[in-house]
Amino acid sequence: MTRAQLAALIEVNTQTVGALERGDHYPSLDLAMRICAVFGLPVEAVFSRTKFAPIAESLHPRYGAGRTDGLTRAEGGDGR
Repeated sequence: MTRAQLAALIEVNTQTVGALERGDHYPSLDLAMRICAVFGLPVEAVFSRTKFAPIAESLHPRYGAGRTDGLTRAEGGDGR
């Protein structure tokens, strides 16, 4: 889905979507609920007060699951 497509679905401009992606803007509760409705996900799956780990770390063994050194690749882990 492109920024323009998401923006149209949640009735904002593409710059707002970009600002949300970069963390430069925090959505109102209404906007957060509209975004979650588009993806069919609960708010806590899309927004958090703490940083989410990259999806690759949870889906791909090289970047997270099955690691032997306890570190993520971003933390200088062994990449396994």
